[in-house]
Amino acid sequence: MRHKRIWITWENQRRNRELSRAFEAELFELAEIDEIRNFIRKYFLGIIMTLKILWKEKPQLVFCQNPSIVLSFCLVIIKRLLKMKVCVDAHNAGLFPKEGNSFVLKFLSRFIQRKADLTIVSNERLKKYVEVNGGKSCILEDKIPSIPIEKPLNLQGRKNILFICSFANDEPYEVVFEAARNLDTGITIYVTGNYEGKVKQISKLSDNIIFTGYIPENEYIKMLNSVDVVIDLTTRENCLVCGAYESLSVEKPMILSDTQAIRSYFSMGAVYTDNTRADIEKAIYLVLDRKEELIEQVRQLKVLRNVEWQKRKDEIEEVLMALT
Repeated sequence: MRHKRIWITWENQRRNRELSRAFEAELFELAEIDEIRNFIRKYFLGIIMTLKILWKEKPQLVFCQNPSIVLSFCLVIIKRLLKMKVCVDAHNAGLFPKEGNSFVLKFLSRFIQRKADLTIVSNERLKKYVEVNGGKSCILEDKIPSIPIEKPLNLQGRKNILFICSFANDEPYEVVFEAARNLDTGITIYVTGNYEGKVKQISKLSDNIIFTGYIPENEYIKMLNSVDVVIDLTTRENCLVCGAYESLSVEKPMILSDTQAIRSYFSMGAVYTDNTRADIEKAIYLVLDRKEELIEQVRQLKVLRNVEWQKRKDEIEEVLMALT
């Protein structure tokens, strides 16, 4: 009989839902914790709610997302007491909190890597990093989500681009807005995410930029299906952006940051940029010119990565079964 598994996260993120389902772990998504601004109240409530779940469920294996570094630290500290194993799904911000500039958070991150029974990361460089810090690691990229391909909406532009953005520190969104000024009439860029307090002097941006704000899942899916191209950018070298997986799912060509990690995984169906205004502008014209060719490449890549993902998942499953 398989030992009981649960997945705990303090955020609302597609990867948690996809991986918890794949590993047959019951998902406890405490997204309300992420909304609390007072740090003392946030972490106190988060820990209390997590302990209640553990006490009730009594799992043998707990998956958690890092970030939150507090959640991960709490679980690796108490795992022996509760006789459970802990598998940490570590993102870049969990391995390099505050971009690696905080000594205390860096210490806590490395402690978690050493004490976790397994750390899941998205690429080979991060795996080596965890192992150098004394941890045990496996690679598993995001699962390409099962997003339905639907009839497109009638959008404003002759050519429409979806810029997937959360306005995080690693997203060069301001240069995208600069690039938009020089685009031909008829090319419209829709920008997702909560821009309030992040974007200054919106009135001075070009008219071909439309902010959607945070939109519900069903509306987001409609937008993905309706645009010609998807943009998702990062300044982090070892980050695989979530929007690119979603773009693969609905078979849309992509404009992505030119990093080794991104080029390695999203090796077809994309145009890469160095995150400068001129290069983003150039990439937009190039991807629109090669749209049909890139769509065919995306379809091929989607099939290939799905097969590879299942193989990696099965390998990790063997490791998890050995742990428990």
